[in-house]
Amino acid sequence: MSKADVSARGLSRRDFLAGGALAATAAAATALLGPDAALAAEGRIGDWAADGSAAIPTPASDATNASASDGTYRDHNPACFPANDASPIPPRAVPDVWDYECDICVVGAGGGGLNAAARSAELGAKVICVEALGLHGGNAQEAGMCGILGGYSGQDEKKFAFPSYPFDAQALTDWAMDEYHYAADPKLIYRLASEGGKSLDWMADCGVQWRLGEVPVYVAPKNSTLDHHVLKMKDATDAMFAYGQRQGVDYKFQSPAVALVRDDGGRIVGVVVNEGFSHERYIHAKDAVILTAGGFCNNKALLDKYIPTAAMGCASSYLTAGETGECFRMGLGVGADVSGFNSSASFDGGVDWQAEGGQWARFLYDGMTQLSRQPWLTIDRCGNRLRYMDSRVGEDGANAIYALGDLATIQMTPPGHRSYIIFDSHYEDHLAGFAQEHCRKLITPDLEQIDKVPEHYRDWHHGVQDAIDADVLKRRDTLEELEADLGFAPGVLTGAVAAWNEACARGEDDFLYPMPPEWLHPVLDPPFYGCRIGGNLYGTKAGLLINDQMQVVGTDGLVIPGLYAGWHTAGGACGENSYIGDPILGSLMGDVGLAFCGGYLCGTSAVANERGE
Repeated sequence: MSKADVSARGLSRRDFLAGGALAATAAAATALLGPDAALAAEGRIGDWAADGSAAIPTPASDATNASASDGTYRDHNPACFPANDASPIPPRAVPDVWDYECDICVVGAGGGGLNAAARSAELGAKVICVEALGLHGGNAQEAGMCGILGGYSGQDEKKFAFPSYPFDAQALTDWAMDEYHYAADPKLIYRLASEGGKSLDWMADCGVQWRLGEVPVYVAPKNSTLDHHVLKMKDATDAMFAYGQRQGVDYKFQSPAVALVRDDGGRIVGVVVNEGFSHERYIHAKDAVILTAGGFCNNKALLDKYIPTAAMGCASSYLTAGETGECFRMGLGVGADVSGFNSSASFDGGVDWQAEGGQWARFLYDGMTQLSRQPWLTIDRCGNRLRYMDSRVGEDGANAIYALGDLATIQMTPPGHRSYIIFDSHYEDHLAGFAQEHCRKLITPDLEQIDKVPEHYRDWHHGVQDAIDADVLKRRDTLEELEADLGFAPGVLTGAVAAWNEACARGEDDFLYPMPPEWLHPVLDPPFYGCRIGGNLYGTKAGLLINDQMQVVGTDGLVIPGLYAGWHTAGGACGENSYIGDPILGSLMGDVGLAFCGGYLCGTSAVANERGE
């Protein structure tokens, strides 16, 4: 597909996913993408509920290199986002008649919501859990989990805890507060530290099988691996869903929450849902409402307003199951304060599909994403080399995890908030020698649990070909053409390649952060390839302000009665202006672990505070 073709029309889901390979039914898509859902108005690029979309004018890719005229902002086409609305959602008044009755209503059936619902029911509450999608799991099935903090029995077996063994919650809190420059709430961090391990053991008691090497709980400091951990989270969410069913939780799917209900005294007493996407229903929650339906990774207006660094530096989001911010906006509508301003978490190697008319949100494992994460020649728009963070497992085993987020920061913050990878026709010959770990490994047909991967992506070449067809990965016959079509000024890309080739010829890199000699592969033979990359957003850390009881706090400094929030609807797990993106520093447990733990804490606190049990 030519640049002109891409500029002239918006790409539908079918166009850039090679025949709609991911447009499966809910049952077939659970492991990776979740079910289709109405995430945007029909006929837009962001409309994931149907194959095909109306033509959306997109600028020529070489005209969107820098962004704003001063070069400080990444251009975004709002039509590429599932949502673009930052306005608060006002609460509804108490109805004359309620449609459903419960003690606690949980909004969201992802990792956090499943735990919040199951824990509340286990402690004696009558629970309704509402979910916009057609089944449980949400984005918990699209992410990995690290449990590094300690207090978990598996870590006791390994004699390992962080920052030292034996585990000390105060020591972990002190370390975290230092890392967050004392911007976070120490009482909230302390509760996460002291009860995070308990939540993992509780989940094990509920039926989750935490087997090191088989599910993604990172407990060993040496020679550890989390390879393809994302494919295994469905097992954990399935177990927690089943446990909730046994405890009597009433799950209502395809019923997105649209507003909170507040009584005349200011207490949150219910939720309005759009049942079956067709009928509004009022659910009376006599004791509490728990908001767990994710953050706002896929809402352009909310990112612009509350996480500007992510809006400027991230090239994509990999969370495809919602994350459009309705829970956050409902909290704003009842006067909630915001915590964790400008804080987010990203992996390296986000591929800038939306700049070419594609969607902002893409699943993490599509072949092209992994290819973009390899140690190619990487430069900013000025032609300066960017450091590469090695993810091969070292002696202490930790560098591989940190590399994912550290490199995201490097890619997000150069001039113009643009980074580029460049390689030539021999790229496939070099992949085995790179030997990168974790989320940088390419999906191949022999992968464990390959049946959970959509058939189209079981060979990584297919995802790469999709990117070439969409002109996201640009393939050009000359470096000059590639330079122009990526938006570089004349001589910038060609000069950077010439300097790189000289280092390759010498066999010794003269860059301040040199590549090892075995990674020095010249860019000589056409066709030449180039792609814009940046952070791959996987978690908003800005959210509703909560206290250490997971109660939502208003702008007046007082608790909003009856309202609780778990991560990632809530903020506060990071300090202000924290965008390093690291899955450990970003949340102490990894994002799915944070959601799971937050749901457990919400259920525990809501029952204790509101029911006196």
